[in-house]
Amino acid sequence: MIFRILLPLLFLCSTSFLFSQNAIVKGTIIDLDSNITVVAAKVFLEGKLSYEATTDAEGKFEFSNVAIGTYTLKVDKEGYDKTSSATNISAGENNLGLIVVNQVDINADRLVQDNIPTVSLSDSDLKDQSSQNVSGVLSASRDAFVSAASFNWGSARFRIRGYDYENTATLMNGVPMNDLATGTTFWNIWGGLNDVLRNRENLIGLTPSTFTFGGIGGANDLDTRASRQRRGLSVSYANSNRSYDHRLMGTFNTGLLKNGWAVSVSASRRWAQESYIPGTFFDGYSFFASVEKLIGFKHSISLTAFASPTTNGRAAASVQEMNDLAGTNYYNSNWGFQNGEKRNASVAKNFQPLFVFNHEWKINNKSSLETGVSFLFGKTRVSGLDWYNAPDPRPDYYRRLPSFIEDSNLKAEAQELLSNNEAARQINWDALYQANFNNIETVASGINGDSITGKRSLYIVNDRVTNNVKWNINSVYNNALTNNLNLTAGISYQWQSSEYYSLINDLLGGDFFVDLNQFAERDFPEDVDAGQNDLNNPNQVLKEGAQYGYDYVLHIRKSTGWAQLQYKLNNFDFFVGTELSHTNFWREGNTKVGLFPDNSFGKGEVQNFFNYAVKGGATYKINGRNYLYANGSYSTRAPYLQDVLVSARTRDQFAPNIEVTKIYSGEAGYFLRNPNFKAKATAFLTQFNDQIQSFNFYHEEFRTQVNYTLTNVDTRHMGVELAIDAKIYKGLSATAVASIGRYYYTDRPNATITQDNNQSVLANETIYAKNFRVTGSPQEAYNLGLSYRGKKFWFVNVNFNVFNQMYLSFNPARRTQQAVDLVAEGSTQWNDILVQEEVSKKFSEKYSLDLFGGKSWKLTKERINDKYNIFMVLNVGVSNITNNRKLISGGFEQLRFDFNERNPDKFPSRYFYAFGTTYFVNLTFRFN
Repeated sequence: MIFRILLPLLFLCSTSFLFSQNAIVKGTIIDLDSNITVVAAKVFLEGKLSYEATTDAEGKFEFSNVAIGTYTLKVDKEGYDKTSSATNISAGENNLGLIVVNQVDINADRLVQDNIPTVSLSDSDLKDQSSQNVSGVLSASRDAFVSAASFNWGSARFRIRGYDYENTATLMNGVPMNDLATGTTFWNIWGGLNDVLRNRENLIGLTPSTFTFGGIGGANDLDTRASRQRRGLSVSYANSNRSYDHRLMGTFNTGLLKNGWAVSVSASRRWAQESYIPGTFFDGYSFFASVEKLIGFKHSISLTAFASPTTNGRAAASVQEMNDLAGTNYYNSNWGFQNGEKRNASVAKNFQPLFVFNHEWKINNKSSLETGVSFLFGKTRVSGLDWYNAPDPRPDYYRRLPSFIEDSNLKAEAQELLSNNEAARQINWDALYQANFNNIETVASGINGDSITGKRSLYIVNDRVTNNVKWNINSVYNNALTNNLNLTAGISYQWQSSEYYSLINDLLGGDFFVDLNQFAERDFPEDVDAGQNDLNNPNQVLKEGAQYGYDYVLHIRKSTGWAQLQYKLNNFDFFVGTELSHTNFWREGNTKVGLFPDNSFGKGEVQNFFNYAVKGGATYKINGRNYLYANGSYSTRAPYLQDVLVSARTRDQFAPNIEVTKIYSGEAGYFLRNPNFKAKATAFLTQFNDQIQSFNFYHEEFRTQVNYTLTNVDTRHMGVELAIDAKIYKGLSATAVASIGRYYYTDRPNATITQDNNQSVLANETIYAKNFRVTGSPQEAYNLGLSYRGKKFWFVNVNFNVFNQMYLSFNPARRTQQAVDLVAEGSTQWNDILVQEEVSKKFSEKYSLDLFGGKSWKLTKERINDKYNIFMVLNVGVSNITNNRKLISGGFEQLRFDFNERNPDKFPSRYFYAFGTTYFVNLTFRFN
């Protein structure tokens, strides 16, 4: 089966909710032994996007316009070990601090991470192309493509090969970190700890790994152990106009002491009273501590603990009509004035401490066993407006827009008001308080029906809370069986329970709120129990801080075992691996919902899934500079619990015909590495079959909240990745990179439609989405870059980027037979309903131009007290120099649709725009 994927690829030659936020990433590369900064080292950030930089005369590097997320930082410098470490990039400036590299024999094999199999190159390999013994497996440490994808294309939310994040495995100290309910990695739990997250190993694609089986997108392992941190003290300050304005960071690492101990501590604060988008703000703290002890020559134990409590006001995607009325593409409907100050209704808070314990056992010179245990607990919460039997308070509600008003005079008045009065475009907090103040009611409370009189809140601010508890244990065994054959094997067990509930954050001047389901009361007026959100506690009259609405727990358990063999010959390398896993999950309800008393409370049905994966590949080493490779895999994956529960908030009901996802993937390519010229060409093809997706939205025809569960979702990702990196003349180099992909639906999904207020299936429909594009990333991206490194430790980089084939997430309800009933086939209206929206069609809406530079100084001629040198590093970056404010970085069609008039513009699409011109300035002092 693998070869059926590999063979076509060998002949494939020329065929890639928050709001968009970008970050600045910087750090310094230093020699571990001499404590001297390393100049002209290549530094790469690899993740959902890839970026590349070169250290300046002070060993510093900086990335600007980096998309927020999890990345692997890699360092490539001739004469040094390749360094790889995982890090979480949060909004604003991220200072990774000092990154230590170790000198090695220039002729020694060096491990390099990339999206193709690894190849070590020695000087003899580079000089003698006829060498019969080409060592290792090729993979330039950080190539131009990964750099462009991770860094330069971040403003457009580019994702390598269009993969979702669950297709890349993320580990910390060898312990899996991917969320079991969604598959993604929540990097914000270690945000702001850049200094201590620099040691990462990052693999792209189907490359074999020594720490995990990996996903089709690769794997990242962040090493936070104290002995891996660069010795010394680092203090930095950054100023920016992006997600936060200021950042302070301090880190101290002892390095490995003579007594076998190592200690590392770090802390930072990031803040902004108002971020780039009006009404948003940021306030975050980060704390880190790690201690490690070597026991003899064979054992080491370590404990790492950290937390990153953050609070930030969020932005909302906007319809273009409101952007035009506001005169800016950064209109934000989440805030309004209260007592003359801006108040944001959507505030996200996160506090999830993580503890990781590790034991490393070097059994002998050829084998080792590494075991890690992690424990995470804590809450994330996002606030928002909620209301009961009252008008929609959102300022951009479609009935308030001029486009909805038919009377020409009223339309003109609305146009005038919204264009000239900022307060009219924002939440009217005073009106919400007044509505609650005027609503005096007497209501029955509790089982006994005791009455209470007071101001019953029609509007409140609620918190949607997720309370997580996660345990992970992972053990990996490596053994060099022979000089040519290596065995890697691992086992892991993951335990996760996540409670989801809502609570009252602010009564907005009212005295109490009643816990009732207004849609159920409307639909079942004769049923006194129907409107109860919890029959165990009926007619609850609630104060601030009380839970209401829904409360349930998702339990997930996963066991995994895997093994991999790598066999190396003079001119060929081979690998093969397999993985087996078992996943089971269930819902546990903490409330007895009035509409579903029999299947909402207590432990629900347990679902079990057995899955497997196989992968393999080969590399042909033509000589020390030219390599061909091909890898392939087939795997099955359990569906995610959030997708198969049709209405997790109300009941234990699974989607019909649940199947595991089947994934076929292959890649093939060519790599050339010369001292002054590197080139890479990769072709890939991945087919996803039997995926499941879920949507929840208000349905205009059914007049209630409905659940769309899509099954038989098949997609294909195919394309080519091209990169050239050339040294032109004395410090001047150029890169040209392209990702050309086509990601699309290959079949028509089936939709099962249910509603929150009824357990019966409303409809089964076919979604006519075949050949629609997979969204979330530009399918084409191009980069041209120039970089100059001066002799006196300064540098400057200029990058020009172009994006194409960007599509919005589509509304499945619009791609049904019902949506085009009575509409003339082939008419303009027919096409407007069915066509998928492509954004940024003009060239002026597709590009960005970025500039980055820096300089470093050594402030001491000699070490202070024979211990420390002092360095100062200044980095400055300007993103989107031309202030292009038309680049759409994301968006979606609204899930509501006008089934009465079949008007696709009644609920227009919502967009996120990339920031205009932004800057960052970072100053770091290092003592090492």
